[in-house]
Order: sequence, then C-alpha cells, then structure tokens
Amino acid sequence: MIPVLHRDDRLVAVDKPGGLLVHRSAEASDATALLQIVRDQIGAFLFPVHRIDRAASGIVLFALDKEAAAALQAGLIAPETEKTYLTLVRGSTEERFESRRQLHSESGRPQEAWTEFRRLAEMSRCSLLEARLHTGRRHQIRRHLAHLAHQIIGDTRYGKGRINQHLRQQYGLPRLFLHARSLRLPHPSTHQMLEIEAPLAEDLHAFLLRLPDCPANLSR
Repeated sequence: MIPVLHRDDRLVAVDKPGGLLVHRSAEASDATALLQIVRDQIGAFLFPVHRIDRAASGIVLFALDKEAAAALQAGLIAPETEKTYLTLVRGSTEERFESRRQLHSESGRPQEAWTEFRRLAEMSRCSLLEARLHTGRRHQIRRHLAHLAHQIIGDTRYGKGRINQHLRQQYGLPRLFLHARSLRLPHPSTHQMLEIEAPLAEDLHAFLLRLPDCPANLSR
C-alpha cells in the first residue's frame, strides 16, 4: 500500500518508496511503476506531473484530470514554489551554500540550474543536508553535489563506491540517500499554496540511527 499524503478532486500526492519507478519508460517498459500501483489503489485514472529518481523516495504528485496536470506542471516552476529534499553527503559541508553550475541535458544542451543547501547535522564524516531546488534538471542535486566533492551517500552513478561499500557493510546503507521531503505549490483550483510533507523514509532513518555518532534527537 502506497501512503497517500494528500488527495482531493484534482490531484493526489503519495510517498514513493525507494527503488520504484514513477512511470514506465522506453528503458523499463515492463517494470512495475508507481503510477499503475496508485491508479489501482485509488481506482482513478492518473496524469503524471513530475518524477523523482527511481532510487529516491518521497513526494510524487499525480493529477486527476488533464487541466490539473498542466496547472501543476506550471506551478512546479513558479517562483513561489518550494521543493526540498533530505540527503546525506560525503564530508563536512558549509552551514549554507549553493550551486548555480549549468548542467547539460541528455542531448547536450546547457541548462541553468540552481540548488540551495542547508546543513542539518554532521555524523560519521558525513553531512545531513536540506536541499532546495529552484530548477528541475535531471539528477540536479546529485550532479551539483558531486561537482562540489560532496557526493550523495549511496549514489552508484556519481558517488564514491568505496565509501558506499563501507557503509553498506558496516551499517546497512540501503540505497541512495535522497528523499523528497516537502513541496509547497499553488493548488490548480484555488491557487492557494498547498503544503505537502513526507517524513524521511523508514529505511534511511533506520540507517542513520545505526551510525555510531548519530544525534540522539534526530527526527524524521
């Protein structure tokens, strides 16, 4: 059962578990996907609005009609929209920092990209960060952090294999440590700000608690 975080007559927001595709693609046309699971779970046709990485967890939006989908997609890039993630990265970071490094699309086209970061805690030579996306490029948080030499723990594409292997073996690191934590955007009907939150996924939280110097008051 996929946890439903919000539902009304225009949209549904769910808490995606790590390892599940948001929707099928040409590369994974036969894979089980979140869209089909939620569609069957709530008994309604769904329109994709956005997606997060397969290995990531957290908030995913679906619209219940075509017009709501268009409005939500426009809302996701509105200046007042706030999209935040939780991530654990290699090394000790500054308390606050950002990256505005351009990223290239899959076709090689340069794209503006902007991510802000705030350090929440430090443990085991790692930093727990809140990342706020101002743009939505492919693998934006992962690529920005890798360029800053603060690779995301568990990242098998941009990360450090030796560190990931150590944390898997010693503390049971389950996967990529990236979680879509909160989303604030205009509602397609009322245009008032809709706020959605998803607690840190249980598997990632349990991993943090196994680290020997994890802060005792760390919450999800």
